[in-house]
Amino acid sequence: MDQPIEIDPIVTKYIREEYLTSEEETMLREWVAQGPDRQQLLDRLRNDPAWTKENLVRIQDLPHDRIWTKLETRLQSEGYWQDTPEITSTIPLIPTVRSHRMHWGRLVVAASALAVTAGITLWSLRQHKTDSSSVSASAPVINDVQPGGNKATLTLADGRTIDLDSSADGVLASQGNTYVAKADGKLAYNKAASEAPLSATYNVLTTPRAGQFTLILPDGTHVWLNNASSLRYPVWFTGATREVDLTGEAYFEVAKDAARPFKVHIHNSPAGTDGGTIDVLGTSFNIMAYSDENAERATLVDGSIRYSHGGNSALLKPADQSVLDARGDLKTLHQVNVDEITAWKNGYFHFDHASLETTMRQLARWYDITVDYQGTMQPQEFMGKIQRNMPLSTVLKGLEGEHVHFKLEGKKVIVTP
Repeated sequence: MDQPIEIDPIVTKYIREEYLTSEEETMLREWVAQGPDRQQLLDRLRNDPAWTKENLVRIQDLPHDRIWTKLETRLQSEGYWQDTPEITSTIPLIPTVRSHRMHWGRLVVAASALAVTAGITLWSLRQHKTDSSSVSASAPVINDVQPGGNKATLTLADGRTIDLDSSADGVLASQGNTYVAKADGKLAYNKAASEAPLSATYNVLTTPRAGQFTLILPDGTHVWLNNASSLRYPVWFTGATREVDLTGEAYFEVAKDAARPFKVHIHNSPAGTDGGTIDVLGTSFNIMAYSDENAERATLVDGSIRYSHGGNSALLKPADQSVLDARGDLKTLHQVNVDEITAWKNGYFHFDHASLETTMRQLARWYDITVDYQGTMQPQEFMGKIQRNMPLSTVLKGLEGEHVHFKLEGKKVIVTP
């Protein structure tokens, strides 16, 4: 019997057209091969949202309690149907937003994956009862700011620029014997000839505020570039090392190549013009080095990296985070909340005891807004998880509490006690 609960997050990513690792692609192919109608179902779920919404599974009405329990547990762990915990007057909670569109879409994918695996007939599924205190995204707001999206500019070696959010899929440019192409919201490089380039040629990928983009480097390394960030890299790695330059925030999944270590040089960070350097062979990690934050942070998800700055260095293990503050002091934190730190890559804000200022800086970059604090604010901490594709008014409604209020005026948010 195949595995019902391991496949549903992979199916979800496929439906959302998110990047799948090679292991996930293999699991998906094997799962599809085990059922004659699974590929057809996936295609329809991906391309026909109206049909999807009308053909859900009434799992809770069928004698499959164990399957429904697994599905509900999965959704709750993702922040759906999560009951709002009791909160204190000093620590307001950001409730989980249950947008009808996102709720249906996420529920359909997970439910359908489990349903097909278990052989359940498709019926209509009633919307699960939600907590009445949850934030609703259904009421329209006249003065609102929409979230960011896939926006970036590619600067070629000769100085030409390409607006990626308005460019059609296909080959965008050729540089020597290397082609750069856009497909499915990603940028990728392919060498047209077997010989190596004679000299290093560099491109720069830049995201604006309210922008993000995904890049596949020539060696197969995947980079998710967050908003207000830039990455400088060669169109083909020719030397003994693979080196890139980062400003802002990015998540890396580095392709393994023991003969050519991968290096990330960090610039314009809170520590000054030049931040730290990360050395890695093959691993996954997140770097957050915005100049307006209080520290430069490198967080290891998988593998091993060495973070260096000046004469100091730190060897990180999974769930370790190196912290370089504005004074140049380096320390290492252990067992950090990796899900919170990498949530942006997966389409979420995730706040774990986040201060008001930290929270608003994230919103300012993603919604391209300014923030104006008026009055004396009490210390605030926020806990919770919310999709990044929500209008700003919805997010602010979730953040608002007894000691913090928000007023949206155009592209400015006024924060008052």
